[in-house]
Amino acid sequence: MIKRTPLYLVMAMAVMLSSLPTLVSCNKDKDKDDSYTYSTSKQTTLVTGFALQKDESVLTNLDSVYFSVDYENGLIYNADSLPVGTDISELKVTLSFMNTVSSAVFNITGATEQADTSITYTSSMSQALDFTGKTTLTVTSTDKEQVKVYEIKVLVHKFNPDSLIWDKSWRRDLPGYNPSADGHKAVQQGDMYRIMVANDEWCELWTSQSPAQGTWERKTLSLPFTPDVPTLAATDEALFVLGTDGMLYTSTDGEEWTSCGVEWYSILGCYGDRVLGITTDGSAYYHDEYPRREDFEPTAVQDGFPVSHSSGMIESDYKWSISQQAMIVGGINAQGKMIADVWGYDGNSWGKISNANSPLPPIADAALFSYYTYKTLSGVRRYARQQTWYVMGGRLADGKLNDKIYLSNTQGVTWIKGDSTMSQASYMPKFYGAQAFVNFETISAAAQGAPRRVKTPVTSWECPFIYLFGGYNDQDDLLPYVWRGVYNRLTNTPVY
Repeated sequence: MIKRTPLYLVMAMAVMLSSLPTLVSCNKDKDKDDSYTYSTSKQTTLVTGFALQKDESVLTNLDSVYFSVDYENGLIYNADSLPVGTDISELKVTLSFMNTVSSAVFNITGATEQADTSITYTSSMSQALDFTGKTTLTVTSTDKEQVKVYEIKVLVHKFNPDSLIWDKSWRRDLPGYNPSADGHKAVQQGDMYRIMVANDEWCELWTSQSPAQGTWERKTLSLPFTPDVPTLAATDEALFVLGTDGMLYTSTDGEEWTSCGVEWYSILGCYGDRVLGITTDGSAYYHDEYPRREDFEPTAVQDGFPVSHSSGMIESDYKWSISQQAMIVGGINAQGKMIADVWGYDGNSWGKISNANSPLPPIADAALFSYYTYKTLSGVRRYARQQTWYVMGGRLADGKLNDKIYLSNTQGVTWIKGDSTMSQASYMPKFYGAQAFVNFETISAAAQGAPRRVKTPVTSWECPFIYLFGGYNDQDDLLPYVWRGVYNRLTNTPVY
């Protein structure tokens, strides 16, 4: 805002900012000379605030979009770009300055709607500006000795930030792929990733410290049993797998395996340092665990509980629970029926947690993983990351394969079906039995402009990527790829 400030206020400000160069000085003989000497400090032309005025026809909460002011590089911009398609050809603005200025003039060139022009800013200015071309702001100090030019960029996303990306160039060959394999399964054991691949005649173990790593260590195993590879599961310290005879085996390194002395029908997954599974006496099914706690006794499975072919089990913290929560989705129950239910485990017991109106279809061998989406904060044009559970792939009751993505940000209680922005890419094959992992990787970017709301510019950050390993197509053929995906907004420079 351009205004004239009384001399005594300017002098008072100079006293308060004594650590800065003097802003104003008065000649000894004011009656003889009315000239004043102003500081060369940047404070005389510093823009302290830039905001777009409210306009619901353009965008809800447009006036809450945060703009950074980078004095050194002469740049004013919104680090968090506006949504795809936002019309920025007719926007009104509000400015604020560190000190009184002589003038502030917008210069617009190359815009799509507004002819090249210069517009002087005033606090009562009602004229809209077209930011589709190049817009600069020239600020002149009160004594007209200092001039600062800022370029103003109202950034708009070229692609929807709230969408999943499965870039073809990110696709990699599946480690251990062999079309003659009877089974292929990837698990995470602590900070290591393990892959077991086998048939009746041979078995291999592939190991890496990251799913993004190009080189995997391969070892040929000589096992005293034939592994049922799809049952492979892992805690931080140990691996577990069933033999084709139902015997449970364990290993700490994937090379030396020992029998646990129990026979199981299936493995559900791991919780803490235990593996959870299902055992049967031929007429009924029971919950079991290994190693068993002192007070543990196998109990009959609940009506409708999946005894096989559920999704992989994942653990996560839940803000309303004092213990880790685990979850599985879908599967085949004791009556051989495919189910759509979500079951949760709290360390002691299982319970059904999905509601009756869930859009999840009856599904088996789906990929379940914990990842993220974003929500808009109430009343402002800012976004907050929220933990979200994803279901991808799987076999449907009609024999077809699922190509939809289902999401829940309520710990599996309620679900929605993803729209076109939250979907599996059309060039990805439909699948079942794939394994999903989320791996944080460093993204680096050149420092752009001023710090957002932090002391130093953000030049690198940890971005979580989704990795989908293998799986099978509708002909039960092992798929030879690892797909890498990401929620688009997570790749943008963070705004703090």
